[in-house]
Amino acid sequence: MSDSGTLSALIEEANFKLRWFDLGRRLQSVSKSTAAAFEAGLAPWPHPYLRQAWTGLLLQPAEGGEPIIWFLRFPLDEQGKLQLQARDGLLRSLAQELQQTSASESAAQLDQLLQQSGLLFTPSTERQAAFHAQTSLLLARPPSEHYQPVLRYVGNPKTHRWDNLAFQGIADLTARWEKESALLLRQMNKIAAPVFISLCHCLENQPIDHRLAAAVISRTETEFAEETPDLSVVAATVRAISHSPASGLRHTFLHSLLLTDDTCQNSEILAAIGSRCVLDLEDPELARLWLSGLASAASQPNFNLLLSDLMFIPQIRATLLGALRDPTRKESLAIAFGNFLHGTKATH
Repeated sequence: MSDSGTLSALIEEANFKLRWFDLGRRLQSVSKSTAAAFEAGLAPWPHPYLRQAWTGLLLQPAEGGEPIIWFLRFPLDEQGKLQLQARDGLLRSLAQELQQTSASESAAQLDQLLQQSGLLFTPSTERQAAFHAQTSLLLARPPSEHYQPVLRYVGNPKTHRWDNLAFQGIADLTARWEKESALLLRQMNKIAAPVFISLCHCLENQPIDHRLAAAVISRTETEFAEETPDLSVVAATVRAISHSPASGLRHTFLHSLLLTDDTCQNSEILAAIGSRCVLDLEDPELARLWLSGLASAASQPNFNLLLSDLMFIPQIRATLLGALRDPTRKESLAIAFGNFLHGTKATH
């Protein structure tokens, strides 16, 4: 057994190839060196969410066979680093159990110990579908059986039903967005709203290019032209473009949203911005508009949850504090921030 004191070292010495993923705000891969520094307590987790590291571990047996997947949630300290006592307790148990065992026996022992550790979590159905789609592509495996029905529907929405499409097939499509970019660009305004929303919830995991991000936004602009726009479509659009490198396009779109009365009163849209477009809130004007809208639309517990999560992220903490302490801030924001700091006063 390795004395390096990391889960990765133990897993690799048990004859598995290991890949790390983050599943917090979105699904994204994490490099081996980044994961190693985090496990050693030398660096913070790069994508903290609700003060935890929500991870997916893909273990491939070196001897061949089906890969093993674990979803582990690690508690973080005030600096965003791994709480070492959680790591050390698990490693002691693993080191004792993994000595002189085959890969198959190691897998069973690891799984049993992790079940007892309290670190396992079950991702949402959406996130699991995205994970399986992405890892299947990574392992050069074919997409699920649900992929072709989704392709047929998107290719001709008028002649195919959308209400029996499986979410896994939509996840498979978005994992292959570059290959199917022409199809998505051509049909984005034609697919049913429920399919569009599911598509967006998967696209948030992908660094979609400027053209596809613009097509998604165009679909939402069409929605705004309706007498009663579906704001769930708008919230989904925020999520879809949140990981796109087209930051200027996203910034302009978010700014326009936050100047729209309907958006400023819609907690789903505001939550999408605060949970997915985190680094966009480094912009002082966007941060001010978002916080003002959140204070007006969200309940105090939701305001507290979103703000406490974001204040944990060093890149945007100073910007948020600047907006929160601005003497010209709205009264509703001053009250919400006061309640965040000191708690809601009892009324009689």
